[in-house]
Amino acid sequence: MKIRINKNQQAINFQTHVGTIVMIAEQKSKAGYDRFSYPIPRNQGIDAYTLIEEVENETEQSVYGKIKDGHIKFSIRD
Repeated sequence: MKIRINKNQQAINFQTHVGTIVMIAEQKSKAGYDRFSYPIPRNQGIDAYTLIEEVENETEQSVYGKIKDGHIKFSIRD
């Protein structure tokens, strides 16, 4: 039996995670928070470093992240 990987679905999942993180960042910022954490997506073919880079690009470097304790820790710049 062959296992097939749907590359299109992986790209959709990646963009969904990026959109979710950006939405969380907007909500946290409006509530007055400057940090939040997001779990590293597992078993989805998503690289955490690429995810952080895409979020930083999407938010024009106003949200940045690092990996710590199995989570991605995001910080929001003013």
